[in-house]
Amino acid sequence: MKQPQYIDIPFEEWRQSFSFFTEVTVRFSETDMFGHMNNVIPFIYFEEARIAYFKQRGISAQNSETMTVVASQQCDYMRQVMPYENLRIHVKASSVGNASVTLHYLGENESGLPCFTGSVVMVQVSKTSGKAVSWTEREKGILLS
Repeated sequence: MKQPQYIDIPFEEWRQSFSFFTEVTVRFSETDMFGHMNNVIPFIYFEEARIAYFKQRGISAQNSETMTVVASQQCDYMRQVMPYENLRIHVKASSVGNASVTLHYLGENESGLPCFTGSVVMVQVSKTSGKAVSWTEREKGILLS
């Protein structure tokens, strides 16, 4: 499989650069008629991992005045995932802009084999105006650590 465009370093180097992950088990209800994980499910896992990642770093994806919204996202599939498989969903900030953050994801099975990768661009916005709100320098530092 061709390396996704958002991975701009050798795959193994990129893979080793993650320090945070969360674990999920594929539920039967997350499979399709072919018996493997439905293609939309990684996006749910990405969301769970992203929330845990922000929480672990002390950054809220939503507070009283702002929230983060998805601007774009993609997933690239490398191998089938079957019901009841245990997966590690790795997440890291790839880059932080003024009000945006690009996160990368890696889903691996129990054998450590990559099953899917992903990328999301999120923007922090005001709940009242809907306009972009800059990350603080503290938040930028935390996201890039």
